[in-house]
Amino acid sequence: MNDRFTKIRQQFPLLKNHPNLIYFDNGATTLKPNSVINAEIDYLKNISTNPHSSDYKIAFQALEILNDTRITVKQFINANKESEIVFTSGTTQSINMIAKGLVNLINQDDEILITSLEHSSNLVPWIWLKNKTNSIIKNLKLTDEFGIDLNQLEKLITNKTKIVSFAHISNTTGYINDVKQIIKKIRSINKDVIIVVDVAQSIAHFKVDVKDWDVDFIAFSAHKMYGPFGVGILYGKYELLDKLEPLNLGGGSSLAISKNFTSYTLKTLPEKLEAGTLNISGICAFKKAIEFILNIGINNIHLYEIELKKYVVKQIKKNNLENKITFYNLNNDSPLLLFNVNQINAQDISSFLDVKYNITSRSGAHCVRRLEDVIHIKSALRISFAIYNTTDEIDKLIDALKNTDKFLDIYF
Repeated sequence: MNDRFTKIRQQFPLLKNHPNLIYFDNGATTLKPNSVINAEIDYLKNISTNPHSSDYKIAFQALEILNDTRITVKQFINANKESEIVFTSGTTQSINMIAKGLVNLINQDDEILITSLEHSSNLVPWIWLKNKTNSIIKNLKLTDEFGIDLNQLEKLITNKTKIVSFAHISNTTGYINDVKQIIKKIRSINKDVIIVVDVAQSIAHFKVDVKDWDVDFIAFSAHKMYGPFGVGILYGKYELLDKLEPLNLGGGSSLAISKNFTSYTLKTLPEKLEAGTLNISGICAFKKAIEFILNIGINNIHLYEIELKKYVVKQIKKNNLENKITFYNLNNDSPLLLFNVNQINAQDISSFLDVKYNITSRSGAHCVRRLEDVIHIKSALRISFAIYNTTDEIDKLIDALKNTDKFLDIYF
């Protein structure tokens, strides 16, 4: 780890407070740097008001923070307008807002394309929409490397296809879908398809450019990109975003209510989709998270994480770990490693890593309820890297994996 990345690591107080902790659960949530933590604390100490609440100085400061963060997000993903950026509680709410917001635009027998490797938050809302509209869900089969198969895609897209929704990076296999190529293929067959991309796993690691992709909607969470919990983004092309039925109605989104209470008028975007009190302290901190990424450079982050992935693969092969452990994704550039120790439950290995080596990991189905359809397993163990991880930590992981036959020691 060079001096620059050592200094980056020093910005994370949790690592200072737990000096022996090896944090490898970044796919679930990343740690927060001092700048993000301090921004939220500073807001609560010195402003702590609603940006829409009144005409006084600190309320105007709150509104300025809200507007500035919206501009920062717009620039970060290269959107056309600030009004295309909607603040939500996270990826799950964002995708629900899309699916439920499209309910009046989807008809019986219209088709929705998804894959079995989607996170539940990118599956269940579409199942809801299918059941609500009597539309049809088609399962898009994947390649042997667990990516979207363009040949299958070409066969499944018809004039009945209304929505295609998929993840940029799978939260299990880490496969990196070529979003631009996939969207280009879809548009060449049916230009009216609404395309939704879940970028929750990629936003902190890869450049996301909504104009270059020509994507209709994306969704992501702040907490997976060094930001606070409880803040997310729904991006949509203005003309499509404006057609969504709001998930929530009320304060902040309504402009007028008729005298006889029979009708109401909503504000324009983005406020029409932001009813209620926003998590403004979190939004303030989110801006600092984006600035943290920009200061390092998203490409620098990606290149550093590729080096970590290459290093762990090299050490796996050097120590012949493939003889005792099944790895599912050694050959892609994502910062995720998915595996099972042969004949041992993934949860047991996760506990072993924690108790004996102070290594955090994630075990289970990772909210991918149809995981077994694709990988033919019901659970696996996931290691996921971030900018503060090191090769020394990987060496300790390798040492732990060499000793997994001793996993029962933690129970006795």
